Parts: sequence; C-alpha cells; structure tokens
Amino acid sequence: MKNIFFGIVLFIVTGAFSQENFKIGDTVPEFKLWLTNGEKITKNDIQNKVVVFKFWFTSCLPCLIDIDLLNQLVHHYKDRDDILFIAPALDRKDIITQFHNNTTFKFKTAYSAMDVSQVFNKLQVYPSYFIINKNGKFSYIDSGTKQSEFKNLREALELVLEK
Repeated sequence: MKNIFFGIVLFIVTGAFSQENFKIGDTVPEFKLWLTNGEKITKNDIQNKVVVFKFWFTSCLPCLIDIDLLNQLVHHYKDRDDILFIAPALDRKDIITQFHNNTTFKFKTAYSAMDVSQVFNKLQVYPSYFIINKNGKFSYIDSGTKQSEFKNLREALELVLEK
C-alpha cells in the first residue's frame, strides 16, 4: 500500500512539474498546419527560418490581450523574409475566419491545430509561445510555466536573430 501511495504521489508531482514536452535546444518535431489562406506549413517549410508560434483559441481572453503587441512585432520585422509568425488555433476554420473579419491579427493563422498543440504544449495551457531558430531548435518556450510576458518574447526573438 505504501508503494502504491508513493507511486501515485510521484506520478502527480512529476506530471505537475514537467509541463513541457521540450526544452531549449531540442529539435522541433514533425508537424503539419493548415492555414486559413489555404497554405500548408510543415517542419520542412520552416528550414532556415526563425519561427514564432503562438498557440491559442478565440474564446481565451488571455490569448487576445497581446494581439496588438504581436501585430507590432510582425510590423517591426515586416521587411525580413527569414521570420515566420504563425498562430495555430484550436478553433475551426469558420470561427477563425469570423474572428479575422472583426480583429486584425497579422500572424499567419492555422486552424483546428489541436493535434499539433498537444505535441508542443503538453498541459494545454494557453496562450503558449515558442520560438524556433534557423536550425530547427527550440530557442524560447513559454507553455504555461510562468506568466507570459511579451517583453520576454520580444527579447528572445532579438537574441535568436542576432545569432
């Protein structure tokens, strides 16, 4: 009985503290995202690019708060063709399309991305942010382990671009 109790406690504790599937320096896994504009994005499509991912959904208030700041970030780097800003959403395409009709969000938006989100964001905490460097490695991960800070995301992107 003592061993069973210890095993349950160990399972709960390790599950609570291992929120991320990946750590900085890990290789990005294979993925496939369908964008609202009809494009498909896979791991092969991001080679030699820096990628900023924001996993989110339209009824998540914390997911909507930083859209203006994210739009400013996209605008700041608009002349660079080596950066992709991609926002995989859990919502269906029609919901995302309706959202875009009412709100400007300059990230390329993927729809019905639950399968990819489950790989990147084990505990499904939203919003979650990831930066992938040009070598296909994670350079920044914010998947619910702390309060998301836009400043940290911007600084992390600048560091990746300096390398």
